[in-house]
Amino acid sequence: MQGKPGACNRECLSCFCEGNAAMAKKILIMDDDPTIADLLTEALADEGYETHMTTQSLRFYDALHEHQPDLVLLDLMMPYLDGRDELKLMAMGVGPQIPVIVVTAFLEAGKEERELREGGVVHIVYKPFDLEKLVALVKQTIGEP
Repeated sequence: MQGKPGACNRECLSCFCEGNAAMAKKILIMDDDPTIADLLTEALADEGYETHMTTQSLRFYDALHEHQPDLVLLDLMMPYLDGRDELKLMAMGVGPQIPVIVVTAFLEAGKEERELREGGVVHIVYKPFDLEKLVALVKQTIGEP
């Protein structure tokens, strides 16, 4: 993977981007598992997206406002604030609704689909996931970088 931390000249160690960061679409990744967060961050940066990640649910809202992403990849099961809590925080924010792709190991998420969709969720992807299919879903949702 060829993403370089801080390549967009921002003071963000969790930022990976390729080429002109001002032009790239931005994705915020929120997963408490650093291995998954790193994998998604690097894979999407390699595709040309500007990616930002946080593995701490209590920092999600600040990261959301700092980076103003075009898309959020969100885990549901996390300590402190879970994905449902994060969706509620997003709904209280000012501005346009940001599409969310839930990436979760919570197999019952489908039973909450209506509530999740009301919170901005456009797709639910279950772990373990096929990385190529997830990247294709990101492109389908927000377009090419």
